Amino acid sequence: MAEPTFPIVTGFKGLNNKLDPTAAGPQWLLQAENVLCDNGNYLTRRPGYASFLTNIADVFGTLDERLFAVTSANALYEVYSDGSYRQRATGFVGGPFQWAELGYAVFAMSETAAWCIYPDRVVAWGISTLPEPTVGVSVGSFAAGTYLIAAVLVAPDGRLGGSVGVASITLNGSQGIVAHSPPVAGYSTYLYLSQPDGTELYQAATMPGDGLITILAPMAEGPRLETLNCYPPPKGGCISRHGNRMVVGIWEPAYDRTVLYWSKPDAPHWFELDKDYAILAGRPAVLAPVLNDLFVGTDKALHSVDANGNILGLAGFGAIPNTLVHLDDERITLWTDKGLITFPPLTLVTDAALSPDNRTLATMGVFDYKGSRYVATAMRGNVRQKAQKSPFTSLSVVVNAPLAANARVTSTASGTVSS
Repeated sequence: MAEPTFPIVTGFKGLNNKLDPTAAGPQWLLQAENVLCDNGNYLTRRPGYASFLTNIADVFGTLDERLFAVTSANALYEVYSDGSYRQRATGFVGGPFQWAELGYAVFAMSETAAWCIYPDRVVAWGISTLPEPTVGVSVGSFAAGTYLIAAVLVAPDGRLGGSVGVASITLNGSQGIVAHSPPVAGYSTYLYLSQPDGTELYQAATMPGDGLITILAPMAEGPRLETLNCYPPPKGGCISRHGNRMVVGIWEPAYDRTVLYWSKPDAPHWFELDKDYAILAGRPAVLAPVLNDLFVGTDKALHSVDANGNILGLAGFGAIPNTLVHLDDERITLWTDKGLITFPPLTLVTDAALSPDNRTLATMGVFDYKGSRYVATAMRGNVRQKAQKSPFTSLSVVVNAPLAANARVTSTASGTVSS
């Protein structure tokens, strides 16, 4: 009896769980563990890994190829290309984390806190606001009129907080001003005053340690108050750069909606929450700058938002959280309910062949290996979307050259891999 002959497979197309295996042909793989399908449609073993830190809880790679890692002990490290590293901060709690870049700063946010990572320091992202100070009168020589008074916190590095309340007091021409704002540990407090019957406030004094000051006469005007009604960023959302602003996407579960909050231009620590915002349906999953616009993926749909806040709907399927990466300066890739996509233009990369088995927690990275570019996605957690697979009975592929000791390949038909 003659031995069966097998077709020679000279190129593979990757994984396929949608097509009928008996009709798809042996170039499609039903299973592929620890192997890669390269740009030439050949199979190659996946690269290995090197360990440089232990107990890693989260990592982020910047566009200029810096790497930050958060350990399970809540410490932030910066890792260098030679494998060396240094600790940058402690107290990184509340993960998983959201990451973004603006200029030379890296921003990180968890459910409970937010940080700004500068080349020379790591600080809290945003500074608490102060309510209106308590004011009174004393003997003095201020001109008659009504004065506006506000207080803001100032960090040791000079960053200012916001003021969400302005006091007013009317003087008769022979009075001074007494003001009190409770001190906050680790910060100084600036006091701002207006001209008589004026509407703009200017820095007038630094409050003493007990937060109580008496001003008998007008003082030289300092900088104008720019942070009236400004808050630190709300916590627990997705974050991104958009032009010269930072954006935070917060989920409001009572309404199942996403509220996007923009910082002031060139001022990532100041957010006018009642002014610079937009609302979308669903829970935020990913945010990213794409050219001049902001790409927004919720669990329900994909959108693009321009610099004026105009919203364009892109697709009616949702994105998987934490799976967006930049391919270059103009394009992104992410995992969605339709599998892997790229944008712009919006292209379904895997939808024709692969029905994803999506989970609620995921992460993604892009790497180059032996002349090909790969997107690696890892998922865990509860099932978000069950794969709609075509039923099949797997048949092993005969491989002329071994790929790796732990590699496993299953094709849609028996055959021989041409090496």
